Amino acid sequence: MKPRSLPAAVRWSLQGRVLHWVMAALLVGLVALGLIMTRLHADLGTTFALYQAHKSYGLVALVLVVWRIVWRLRTSPPPPQAMRRAERQMSRLVHVLFYGAMAALPLTGWLMASASPLRLPTRPFGLFAMPDLVHPDAGLFTVLRFIHTALAYGLVVLLILHVAGALKHRLVDRDDTLGRMGF
Repeated sequence: MKPRSLPAAVRWSLQGRVLHWVMAALLVGLVALGLIMTRLHADLGTTFALYQAHKSYGLVALVLVVWRIVWRLRTSPPPPQAMRRAERQMSRLVHVLFYGAMAALPLTGWLMASASPLRLPTRPFGLFAMPDLVHPDAGLFTVLRFIHTALAYGLVVLLILHVAGALKHRLVDRDDTLGRMGF
């Protein structure tokens, strides 16, 4: 069954689907940029630009995740597909962990930038300076960097589980769960 052939009542709304795919692309991009900027041994100007881009798009992710959470709390999902109880529970757990990681990653990033002993400003897209949430503290910075990194790797694991679940529905169960979020 093609995604377009699903009745509107069993698909997510257009806003939900757009938020899903924009957040997916943004988070994959942020993880990739995070890996590049922390491993690339470039000149200071390039490194600074990469970190500013990461922080800028991280702020966009924070705004979008707040919007997404508010939207999700106010919107009823389409009726669930027929799934075994264990699959439903796994899906719910992965989604709850996704929302937690999507909120925690930009917040820990902002806290980490604030705690950095380097005192570099965070200027999203060069437009304004973000306020620091905490005072510079090398020890706190180290802890926050560990948490932020662990959350990013955890997000990758969740993404793999999410994609594997979608592919399982498509290729093994041959249902159209994937079409509920497609265009």
